Amino acid sequence: MRKWFGVTAGLLAIGAAGYVLWPKDQDTKGPPYRTEAVGTGMVQRAVSATGGLEPLVTVDIGSAVSGPVAEVLVDFNAAVQAGDILARLDDQSFTARVNQIIADVSAQNAALDVAKAQVLQAEAELANARSEFERSSALSAQGFVSGQLVEQKQTVLARAEAAVTVAQAQAKAAAARVQQSRASLASAQVDLGRTVIRSPVQGVVVDRRVEPGQTVAASFNAPVLFQIAEDLSRLQAKISVDEADIGEVKEDLAVAFTVDAFPGRAFDGRVTQVRKRGVENQGVVSYTVIVEANNPNGDLLPGMTANAEIVIERRPDVLRVPNNALRFRPGDPAVSALAGAAETGQAGGGAQTGSAQAGGRPQSGGGGGGGRMLEQLAKELELDEAQRTAAAAAFERARAAAGPMPDPRSDPAAAEAMRPYFRKVREAAMREIEPLLRPEQKEKLNAMRAAREGQTIGRSGTVWVLREGATTPVPVQIQLGVADDAFTEVVGGALKPGDKIVTGGGPPAPSQTSGALRPPGGGIRIRGA
Repeated sequence: MRKWFGVTAGLLAIGAAGYVLWPKDQDTKGPPYRTEAVGTGMVQRAVSATGGLEPLVTVDIGSAVSGPVAEVLVDFNAAVQAGDILARLDDQSFTARVNQIIADVSAQNAALDVAKAQVLQAEAELANARSEFERSSALSAQGFVSGQLVEQKQTVLARAEAAVTVAQAQAKAAAARVQQSRASLASAQVDLGRTVIRSPVQGVVVDRRVEPGQTVAASFNAPVLFQIAEDLSRLQAKISVDEADIGEVKEDLAVAFTVDAFPGRAFDGRVTQVRKRGVENQGVVSYTVIVEANNPNGDLLPGMTANAEIVIERRPDVLRVPNNALRFRPGDPAVSALAGAAETGQAGGGAQTGSAQAGGRPQSGGGGGGGRMLEQLAKELELDEAQRTAAAAAFERARAAAGPMPDPRSDPAAAEAMRPYFRKVREAAMREIEPLLRPEQKEKLNAMRAAREGQTIGRSGTVWVLREGATTPVPVQIQLGVADDAFTEVVGGALKPGDKIVTGGGPPAPSQTSGALRPPGGGIRIRGA
């Protein structure tokens, strides 16, 4: 008896738990809708990219001469002025060479003086030989000397002239050797001066690659000993932008970026250059974009990684909706069917007819989709009575030609077919009405078509609004503007700040619950029964 009582108590406990834990179908219609109030704020469209920060101008300072480093006068982060000494090389060999060439210059100057003296001597001998020749020629004409003596004097004169020419050439060669020695001296003095390494610009030492005692070997390429950033109050970032986004990146666009060193702080920059050459890496093509940013406090350091957002469009303080509200679709097909009416103006953000709000089919004739479209068209085009009567007949004929309207109650997939159905009816009726319009009405009709065409190219959407006191949301057709990762700008439609738009939740689709049955009176639900 005690065992039987224990089993009975256990079964009663299980049944009671199932009754308490299992929701009662009669008490609820499904999970509640999650809503969010429509508000205003910033919406911006941006291109994300990363790149390293670096100074605008970085000067690599090396050595043009070889030799051991005698002294290093600056360290990392040292502020230097143009002309400041950074390091000195051992200059003993360079000083000795300069002294050697100075001595050679003195010797060549002495040789030049000797050559000039020889020119003067040769010129004197030439003058004497010319005088002897002239006197002999005069005496020979009077018969006092023989012709042979005249010939000898002429030969001596020719030799004296040649000696002058040789002496003058030697003097020029000596002068050239003096110039050569002086040039060698200047070169040696330049090399001696290069043993003192100076800063060519004003800036900050960001890298030092040399230590005292280290030997510098300068061959074809000068070794880099120091790197100086000319101005760290402005930095630039070379960021790589994917080829899919580079078409929208232009010079002078604003850039917002962060660095890992200051995760909660945003820095501002601006695009200064978009380089035309693409870089391919593992089949992915990217382009280098140069971004400049102010760094007055020196918080940003070269080498930091900038996580940049290149702002393509920015809309401050605009009406916006969450992106998940645009993606929401009701699970109930009867409620989802209202979206087709919203596109044609049936829902329009206002109150629904009794049948539509209850999930039934909109009626034809004066009510439903055709009636709403007719009312909207008559209001916007300011139709007179005759035109209004013709328009009503045109909508009736267009609806009859389009065939039966899809019924989402019998086919859940029909909800998606309602939009093209109402669009087909509207366009057919407007084509029939157009010949009856006045010129100013035709202009308005063309403007309406242009606006609607603009909305079809990714510029329109539907959100579901839960009006105060209502349990079923209604669709509202809105025109969309700029979108970012979280919000989308609303540029048109019947949405206003404070409206409660649905972002999720609501009763699930019938297919999600049809496989679950519950025995009468509560208890455990058996799936797949």
